[in-house]
Amino acid sequence: MPTLVADIRYAVRAILRTPGWSTMAVLTLALGTGTNTAVFSFVDALLFRPAPGVRAPGRLVTVFTSDFSSGPYGNTSYPDYLTIAAAVPAFDGVAAEDNSNVAPVRIGDAVERARVSQVSGGYFAVLGLTPALGRALDEEDATAGARPVVVSHTFWKRALAGSPAALGSTIRLNDATFTVVGVAPAAFRGLGLARAIDMWVPLAPPDNTPDARGDRALAVVARLRSGATLVEAQQQLAAVSAQLAREYPGTNLGTLDRPREPRPMTVTPATRIGPAFRGQALSLAAVLMGGVGLVLLLACANVASLLLSRSTTRTRELAIRRALGAGSGRIVRQLLTETAVLAFAAAGVGLLVAAWTTEILPSFFPAEQAGLLETTLSWHVLLYAILLASVASLIVGALPATRSLETPLSAALRGHGDITDRAGPMRNALVSVQVGIACVLLVGASLLVQSVAHTINADLGFGAREALLASVELPATWKKPAADAYLEAARERAAALPGVEATGWVRTLALAQTSRRGFTAEGYTHAPGEDRELNVNYASAGYFETLRIPVRSGRSFTAADAAGPKVIVVNETLARRFFGGNAVGKRMTDSSRTVLEIVGVVGDTKHLTVAEPVPPLVYYPVEQAPVQRLTLVARTRVPPEQLAETVRRELRRLSGEVVVFAPRTLRAYVEGALATERLTASLVSVCGLLALALAVVGLYGAIAYIVTRRTREIGVRMALGATPDRVLMLVVRQGLGIAGAGIAVGMIAAALAAQSVPLGLYEVTPLDPRTYLVVMVVLALTAGIAALVPALRAVRIDPARALTQD
Repeated sequence: MPTLVADIRYAVRAILRTPGWSTMAVLTLALGTGTNTAVFSFVDALLFRPAPGVRAPGRLVTVFTSDFSSGPYGNTSYPDYLTIAAAVPAFDGVAAEDNSNVAPVRIGDAVERARVSQVSGGYFAVLGLTPALGRALDEEDATAGARPVVVSHTFWKRALAGSPAALGSTIRLNDATFTVVGVAPAAFRGLGLARAIDMWVPLAPPDNTPDARGDRALAVVARLRSGATLVEAQQQLAAVSAQLAREYPGTNLGTLDRPREPRPMTVTPATRIGPAFRGQALSLAAVLMGGVGLVLLLACANVASLLLSRSTTRTRELAIRRALGAGSGRIVRQLLTETAVLAFAAAGVGLLVAAWTTEILPSFFPAEQAGLLETTLSWHVLLYAILLASVASLIVGALPATRSLETPLSAALRGHGDITDRAGPMRNALVSVQVGIACVLLVGASLLVQSVAHTINADLGFGAREALLASVELPATWKKPAADAYLEAARERAAALPGVEATGWVRTLALAQTSRRGFTAEGYTHAPGEDRELNVNYASAGYFETLRIPVRSGRSFTAADAAGPKVIVVNETLARRFFGGNAVGKRMTDSSRTVLEIVGVVGDTKHLTVAEPVPPLVYYPVEQAPVQRLTLVARTRVPPEQLAETVRRELRRLSGEVVVFAPRTLRAYVEGALATERLTASLVSVCGLLALALAVVGLYGAIAYIVTRRTREIGVRMALGATPDRVLMLVVRQGLGIAGAGIAVGMIAAALAAQSVPLGLYEVTPLDPRTYLVVMVVLALTAGIAALVPALRAVRIDPARALTQD
């Protein structure tokens, strides 16, 4: 320990002797460690951090029941939840939740939207959550006939002023009165990252109807019993699913792929992103961490190159220490200690940078999801920063430390240890590596930026980009006539505003998940294993005209459909698949056995993503279906953001019981739906620019050092008649040679990376020749400029003075 302390003291003194050089080294490494720490903090919050306040989160699991045709990760029915809770010994408590509910809640004179989760009585006990005040919901609260109670934190702070006396007070939700019995932990907003929960109310048992087992709307979470494993739980669940298939074949037997087998139940570790979307999150994390990892590697190469140059000036110092008895191991350890001090100082600065930028990455996502990402610097992040500093110190220090011992001791003591630049080839190789890394990042950034630009400007199936969106939540207690009257009055009032051309209501916009329902088509025979569930949406009269979605045949919805026969409109993909394109006048029967006449075929619009094929889609008229949550679309002649507050005020003025969400433009909605793509392109672009800057600095430093080392040689050349032009070309050519090797290797590496890394490109190929050509030209020009500055200094060398230098 005393030796280590002495090494650290000496290292600090050595670093302080060259403050300019040391500052550059620390800032360069801080750039790499800071970006890595900030991105890791985001990835940690996205993939690894459990919901705040949950006890022993590693013992929590999620139980899924396979959807008929949409994969293994579906929801569970209430009767199946009860069976699982009673028949799986590996679970030490099971809870169910339906977090899809939104209800209006009154705060003062305003009515606001609250995300309400209905949970079984044991929900808080299974999660191990301790209320901040009062009590949690229990089994008695979830029994039939129990008084309505609620647990919240958000609205306890806002509506009830955060007073302990609020326990026992009441909150109005959907015209029903709920008694406040507890306050949830401050940071807990639900288990997942998709929805921020405001309130928890008891999940009332549904009516015991024959089809109750087929009504799968619940997420099921369980806690593993002490000593039980995930494998045991899965085996027991398989037995439960087999038993249910035998007893209830109508609801629990068969999927699209395996119609004769029990509908599978799957147990997975509880995570904030479900397994169906975790692969996408992992791909995003891999690309982001890969980009900043390359920046760190480039920063390490840059500092290692600086250390190689600096080690030449310390040859005599190190030789004296060796002559006085210091062994090679002792010298190497001292040099590694110096780089470790630099690396840990850089990690400290990097942590400050990460703390300052933690909110940037979540800001790409909608505010509700961004608020759930805890990107503060946890102990995971601190440990990661320490690990980065340790690895960086080894990468940076190992090569210069070993190279410093290669000069013969006798030559070094006579002061001739630096006549031959033994580290020159290695230093040039490090600079080439920097240029190659910059090449990889710039190619990736260019491809991603082009892809996002194509995606944002892609044909989504509608022609009105200048549009305003205003979503509403109607009270659940409203009957159909009251809801229809409000929707029509709101549409007319919005349409009458100056600058508004057309209006319409829709349930789900493009680039969002719609609901699904089973259908049979008139005259169509399904192939074995063909999916009969189709995507469903709801639209009003005027919607297709507002967004300029073309009507290919037949007609769109009209106000007369409210009292007429049951009708639907379908998209082109459905019309081609089931009716050969001629669908108007044909009939389809949905899973509720309602016969529906197709009155129109409209153009396809994008579904979940821009790149995926458009699926078959059925539109029901809002006028014929009870829909509580809708979005008003208003096409405008003026910038839509100018009308946002006016539209919101008009919609709220019609009824104080309707929750009106903050309006936003259609373009802002599309950009929000593409948050993952925009985040990836933005961060990789920043990494590419940082890499380019570091590569330029590295190349400039290498050429400047070469010029300094070759001062006598340049003086001799000029004394013998070499013109300034020839000297200039000599230096620039050497710089371009170093950069050219990096560009060549970088292009190959970029091509391999673009084809193997899941970038999710749209309308641009991983090997787009124009992208590679532009990056190559940019790097070559930048390298030429970086080499030109020290080259100009070289031609100004005085031959007489150069020849007299040692």
